[in-house]
Amino acid sequence: MSRAPSMCGRARRQLHRTSMAVGIILLVITAVLCALPLIFAQTAGGALAGMGTLLFFTSLLWIVGLVLLIVAVLGELKARKINREDWATATALAAHADQLLAQPRANAYTSGAVIRLDPRRVLEVERHFDEKTAGEARGTLMHQFSMFGQSFGFGYAAGDRTAVNNSVHSGAIRGMSDVHLSLDSTTRHDLMGDALFALFETVDQSGSPDTLRVTALSNGAVHEWIHALVAQTAQRFGMDTHSGVTVQGYAGNLASHFGPADVSYLSDRLHLALAQDKRGEHAPEILVDGVASGRGAIVATSARIGGADDLRIFPTAFPAMWGESVGGALAAAVPPKEIAR
Repeated sequence: MSRAPSMCGRARRQLHRTSMAVGIILLVITAVLCALPLIFAQTAGGALAGMGTLLFFTSLLWIVGLVLLIVAVLGELKARKINREDWATATALAAHADQLLAQPRANAYTSGAVIRLDPRRVLEVERHFDEKTAGEARGTLMHQFSMFGQSFGFGYAAGDRTAVNNSVHSGAIRGMSDVHLSLDSTTRHDLMGDALFALFETVDQSGSPDTLRVTALSNGAVHEWIHALVAQTAQRFGMDTHSGVTVQGYAGNLASHFGPADVSYLSDRLHLALAQDKRGEHAPEILVDGVASGRGAIVATSARIGGADDLRIFPTAFPAMWGESVGGALAAAVPPKEIAR
């Protein structure tokens, strides 16, 4: 394991460099004073007696210096220990995050909670585009204030050209501010960031007609969800640690690697299947995997249309994968760590 390039903020807070400097200065002054009897005393007994006398009269000086030095040394040792253990944890987190990034994206879209359904045909499809608002606020700030005060002074002339004057002044400022703003904004739809709602016809366990509601978040929303999950873990470690900064650095890569890219395409294909059914044409078979979100409703995790490859919609297994990765890193750290709650 390589050494940390610098000391993390949490470790630096344990340092008492000023106490160390003051303590050393006080002890050096005491040592210089105690060395004087050795220089000027005529006998060894006199030198020892002089040193004892100086130590007695400078006891406050060297005791304070010794205490400050002990506190500083203990803080230095604690800071180095915290930084060493934090760097070991950060190294383990980076290694396990790299291992997670090496796993296939498909692993995040299959879990024990996912069920596979074979609906008969599409009844309804709706898009819900993400919206982005951009704009600027313009305005003016007006501030009015008034100052009230009083002063008292006296003086006298000393000679022809010299005057001495003393005065006391006290005052207060009162005021109020007015802000006048105008907002100019534009809301645009993200045409490549649409969430999905679809209604399918299916049958229940008894063979009676039933419905299945399928929902899917937009690609951008899922990317933000993954990013927020990793960033929340970084906050748990603390952004004043190597561990927190390391985890935060992987948020974008993990979101890009495990985030979906097929929600819009699935929406397009379902619209096509709906149009084919209305024209009396044969629509391809549609298989939907998802997690139950209510009676007759699922959140889609993946889908397959005809014989094409699976479309990745929502990485439902990612939280468990990320938790196992972080847990493995904490267990592998020296010594083992626990994440703060």
